[in-house]
Amino acid sequence: MGYGIPADNRAAKRPLGIVTKNSATSPDQVQFDPATGEITDRSTQSARAERWALKSVVNKLLTGDRVSKCMVLRAPIPGRGLSQIEVHKGKTHGKAFYHGLMACGSVWTCPVCAAKISERRRQELKQAIEAAQALDMNVYFVTLTVSHGIGDDLQELLDKQAKALKRLSQGKYSIRHQLKTLFEGIGETTPEIHGYIRAFEVTHGNQNGFHPHFHILVFTHKRLHGSILQYVYTHAWKRACRLAGLPEPSGEHGVTVQDGLHAAQYASKWGLEDEMTKAHTKKTKLKGATPWGLLRAVLDGDDPEYRPDRAGKLFQVYAKAFHGRRQLYWSNGLRALLGLSKELTDEELAAKAEDERASVLATLSPEQWRAIRRRGQEAHLLTVAESAPSLLAAVIDAACQPTRRRSERLARTTTPEGAGDPPIR
Repeated sequence: MGYGIPADNRAAKRPLGIVTKNSATSPDQVQFDPATGEITDRSTQSARAERWALKSVVNKLLTGDRVSKCMVLRAPIPGRGLSQIEVHKGKTHGKAFYHGLMACGSVWTCPVCAAKISERRRQELKQAIEAAQALDMNVYFVTLTVSHGIGDDLQELLDKQAKALKRLSQGKYSIRHQLKTLFEGIGETTPEIHGYIRAFEVTHGNQNGFHPHFHILVFTHKRLHGSILQYVYTHAWKRACRLAGLPEPSGEHGVTVQDGLHAAQYASKWGLEDEMTKAHTKKTKLKGATPWGLLRAVLDGDDPEYRPDRAGKLFQVYAKAFHGRRQLYWSNGLRALLGLSKELTDEELAAKAEDERASVLATLSPEQWRAIRRRGQEAHLLTVAESAPSLLAAVIDAACQPTRRRSERLARTTTPEGAGDPPIR
């Protein structure tokens, strides 16, 4: 079962320009607009083609879900009906994009929305670290993991992790309270934790199943050393896991604290690989897959460890478990302290115009859009709009030719005998 795409015909069904799963652009080679976070390097056109191909897999796996309607249906205009579907080209960075389509805003299950959302989030992470450095703060990169197994129920694991995480910020065993107790014990003033940004990520491994974990950028007073933070987080996380019904991490496993260099590297690269979220595209140390990797396994059908049926079912389990959960969380007051603007929701970022300065290159009828989607030409059309806009009308017309021929054949089959062409058998 290939979820509607036969294995021997899958390559033919892909949009033009799609890349193989090992040809992602290196983050160090990517160029982007610092004002918008949008990637401008032309090599990203192949990554965009892959995102649209993966999106077609999601549409089949999550039929009926909001994500299956994203970038498919026209967006409603309150009191005015439905939007027109237009092809725009930005004047700031030369990137083409669609306007007038529904956007689901799912950073977990939509490759198209996730790319847009995560690039803007990445810019905010970089700005936060730069502002912290200007204010003479320390920034630490904390990773929290838990023991897990192939037979674990993912929903139950996530719920227990959420309970454990909550204990780190509440009560006398919270991180802040334990720091206060530690420093008061040696007669010193407690260095302040100014706030944190928490990212939620997940991978899947053949040996141990789903591996959800947290990365946290912790902003502290200059006097707070990383070794102290490591000690406090390790003991607090062990206790929190035990009380939440999770296995207690052994030794220092479960918690790592790294300095500002690692924090800056994480912020600068987060969201860049394949123009999708780093959480979904990075390779695991052991053999395994990320959620986007599961979609690639369904699309390609050539991974012996993640056959299409298995990969599709795993993605459905993941999508159900992560639905409604936040990928990125800022502690209260941190944005204001660092001088950043009010945070937008994922849905607001997904719906936001990709370039406020853009020209309309084409308006697509619903019939034309259906034909373009049927042929998997969504990404190719944008590439033409960027590289050869004068050919856009001809490409749209060519994409619609098979639809016209089918309509003409259907009309001939319904023609009365003796009037015009005979019906086609």
